[in-house]
Amino acid sequence: MLILLLITLLLYLASAIVLWRRLAYRAGPLLWQQLLPFAAVLSHGLLLWQYLSADDFDHLNITSSLSSVAFFLALLSLVRHNRSGGLLLRPVIYLFAAVSTVLLLATPVNWGASLGNNYGLAIHIVLSLIAYAVLLLATLYAVQLLYLTYLLKQHKVNAVASYLPPLMTVERYFFRLLSTGTLMLIAALISGFIFLDNMFVQGQSHKTILSSVAAVIYLAVVYLHGVRGIRGRGLVIASVVASVILTIAYFGSRFVKDILLAA
Repeated sequence: MLILLLITLLLYLASAIVLWRRLAYRAGPLLWQQLLPFAAVLSHGLLLWQYLSADDFDHLNITSSLSSVAFFLALLSLVRHNRSGGLLLRPVIYLFAAVSTVLLLATPVNWGASLGNNYGLAIHIVLSLIAYAVLLLATLYAVQLLYLTYLLKQHKVNAVASYLPPLMTVERYFFRLLSTGTLMLIAALISGFIFLDNMFVQGQSHKTILSSVAAVIYLAVVYLHGVRGIRGRGLVIASVVASVILTIAYFGSRFVKDILLAA
């Protein structure tokens, strides 16, 4: 596993460096800009499989959850590699993925919640992680959107800003991802109510409540933009707030249980 981890780490770092060079100098071999991230994501997937299969896929802890989210983020960015709107985000995603793989090495595989051959729980967790990855990517687009709006208002242009896509392009990608992620989050919540005995049991109630609050905020943003045609900074900030709430719901208690209490 150590060799595979080192390979994954080096591939992600090389991918980030190649893309940063493209941003800084508008140059670089296009083949490497595609092959390196592809190899990194493939290696990351194999690493996750090897890590989780060592325990027969029975446990899920905070680091394997983070690494899974990072994997889905990197995979999404790879699928959208030809879209200029995500070029600035991809190095950040790859660095985050690289850090997540290192954390796996420091975490015993048998830490965390036991799935216990509960396939309904597994479906709920997978849907939740994918939804979170999509919504996190939408949040990164939201930050980029706020940055672009700031530059336009201040009439500032720098080397990186000159390579950024048009504001409308980023906004369009943002709302598409937000809509998709919101639907998946709702599906994850529904699957939880279907497959789990009690979503409001002690230790789970705050996750359900906070996730539901985040889903309502996301849904309101999607409705206001898609149906009412409302745009603007307020909707973008609301989506970022929802992402913070969702992050606390997903990883707040898990951090306390897996890291603080286990220390």
